[in-house]
Amino acid sequence: MLPLAFMVSGCIMPEMDERLNDLEERLDKLETQVSQLNDQVSLISQLLSGKYFIQSVSDLEDGSGYRLVLVDGNGVTVEKIVHNGADGADGAAGSSPQVSVAQDTDGNYYWTLNGSWLLVGGQKVRANGLDGADGADGTPGKDGADGLTPKFKLEGDKWYVKLGDGEWTYVGEAAKLISGPIASIDYTSKEGVVIITLSNNTVLEVPKASSAVKLQILLADESVFQTMQGGETRETAYEVVAPVGVSYSLDSYKPQGWTVTYTPPVQHKGTLSITLPAATQPGDVLLIAQALDGSQQFVKVLHVGQSSGAVTPEEPVVIDDTVDAGEGSLDLPAGATNISIPQEAASWVSFVGGKLQIAANTEYSSRTVVVSFMVGDKEYALTITQAQKDAILITSNALVAKPEGEVLPLVVQANVEVEAQTDASWITVEPATKALEDKPYTITVAANDSGSAREAVITFSYKEISQEVTVSQEAATVVPPVDDSYILVTDADDLQDGDQLLIVNKAGTYAMAQQVVGNSRYRSIVAVSVADDVIEEVPEEAAVVTLESDGDLWHLAVTGGYLVSMSSGNNLNTESSASSANASWSISVDADGNAVLVAQAGASTQLSYNGSAQRFSCYRTTSPSATTVCLYRKPTVPATPVTQYTLPGIYMGSKTWEYVAGQNQYCRSYNGNALTFVLLDPETQSQLEIEGYSADKTVGSELSVSVNWRKGSAQVLSKTYSMQVLQEEGKTVWIGDSRGNGFILKK
Repeated sequence: MLPLAFMVSGCIMPEMDERLNDLEERLDKLETQVSQLNDQVSLISQLLSGKYFIQSVSDLEDGSGYRLVLVDGNGVTVEKIVHNGADGADGAAGSSPQVSVAQDTDGNYYWTLNGSWLLVGGQKVRANGLDGADGADGTPGKDGADGLTPKFKLEGDKWYVKLGDGEWTYVGEAAKLISGPIASIDYTSKEGVVIITLSNNTVLEVPKASSAVKLQILLADESVFQTMQGGETRETAYEVVAPVGVSYSLDSYKPQGWTVTYTPPVQHKGTLSITLPAATQPGDVLLIAQALDGSQQFVKVLHVGQSSGAVTPEEPVVIDDTVDAGEGSLDLPAGATNISIPQEAASWVSFVGGKLQIAANTEYSSRTVVVSFMVGDKEYALTITQAQKDAILITSNALVAKPEGEVLPLVVQANVEVEAQTDASWITVEPATKALEDKPYTITVAANDSGSAREAVITFSYKEISQEVTVSQEAATVVPPVDDSYILVTDADDLQDGDQLLIVNKAGTYAMAQQVVGNSRYRSIVAVSVADDVIEEVPEEAAVVTLESDGDLWHLAVTGGYLVSMSSGNNLNTESSASSANASWSISVDADGNAVLVAQAGASTQLSYNGSAQRFSCYRTTSPSATTVCLYRKPTVPATPVTQYTLPGIYMGSKTWEYVAGQNQYCRSYNGNALTFVLLDPETQSQLEIEGYSADKTVGSELSVSVNWRKGSAQVLSKTYSMQVLQEEGKTVWIGDSRGNGFILKK
């Protein structure tokens, strides 16, 4: 019996372990899916209630769903993961909670469960929250009441649901297959909104963050301005809340003689200061944030000051606005009261629903009215001018844009809603402002990297009236940007007044430091990293030398004065002026970058690096310690691009080889991946190979170019460069970098 027992045990135990493992795996999977279900339900509630707006959507790497970046009304971002149609675990049949929302006849969204309304106390449960009202001073309203969000849990084989802080309620027996309510998310199809399709085919359209977040100005402490006296200046920190990607301007309306200043915002934050004249009275300042694209405006009324001294009467603040001939309305600043409309304009201007309503102008002449109102105790006079009807005039019917792209102003004289159209994708037409007769437009022309000149037509039209404007543009040349790197100087003729230099030992391991040591006799060192004759990161401790021209000589300006050699000993000192010959230096540089800097007076005159003592100082030119140094220069403007040349070849400062027809040979080969270009000069036995360009590269493409240049058995150049395709004309390609190095190749 004992052997039989062991045999039975050996068969059963592995099978039980396998079942237990399967059970644990299914439970883990169910727990994950329950969590995903609740996350999606919560997300729907937050989006419908305006708690969050979608800033971006990207697909998960495994294709199982989406990665969402959300932003709230204050610009705070959070990331969410949404899985669409998560796989369930196997199990017995039962009731699986199919959670979704549906829109009822009142326009609101309510939660549904298994295709029916989710009822609590016999009432439907609203999914979208209630909007909050704006404050009297124009401050955007606080969030309204939230909709209730159901939360689900699975205990054993039973489903339970809870609303808010309520009790868990039994829903039904559980199936072992769970999927979230979100089936798909479409971020790109419709401007301004994100389309979310639910598992019950309900389609939700929620605003993108760029169109939903309200522009605001927030002050750290408004109370500092409420007790100001005449002649005082006070300030507080401000912060601007702005939609993602929206630029804005800051302005203010203020009583006469007052000064209101914003420091330029850094990451939307800065300082607001207000200065009152010596004799003044309390008043209101209107703080204004205006989106540059015209999409939003925010006005905050700030009550300022307590009178001190004599009261100076103030004239009303004059505001001008213009409207076209059609019916429309105008917003008044938040908190406006005592609105007064002249009797003669009552037939076409009225104040209804918190706005000035403007009737359509049926006449062929414009008309004007001055509407007065108060904000606090400050009087304003708003001049409204309405255009006559049906006219379009263009100030210029031909525009020429620069090759690198340009924003061109264009004034369209019109008193109708003008429609601007063009078939060119490289032109954007936008009204710069809303005006009466002169309607300024901005014509934004993108950089022309197509390699050839182009032309397009913009049509401004209204019904049967139209005007055409032709926009032409030459092809652009790509110029690589200037970076912050310091580049090895190989020719003293490259040095210019105002250049910034690093003085580095020949090995390229140490730069001269700012620190003066040894009783001011020499300069300390700081480690640097040189790669391909370039220093990309400059330590803060390094001494940056600024060149100042002294005829054929140079002054070396550093922090605290000028570098000088002294009249005795090995000294490199700093003096406040460069009046002596000790502060005038000659500079010579050979093709390998060896630089010799010699002062015109002093006991020891050659600025050198002492490797044994690890310091920079001045030594006699015959001293063993007088080793040459290298100069690394920071370009101040983009180097002249290789596009100034026309013939194939290599253009790298002194290392230049331009193809000469009849003397040189030019060939190219293809290895299945990239082209190799070869220049040969039989007379000098020179061979230049350039490799790295391929047919898929276009203007602006970045690439790595390898250069191998031999002259007989001597290696002239063997190096790899990071470059850009700068220009193409026919079969000729220009490739270069920001330092003036470049190549011209034939495709």
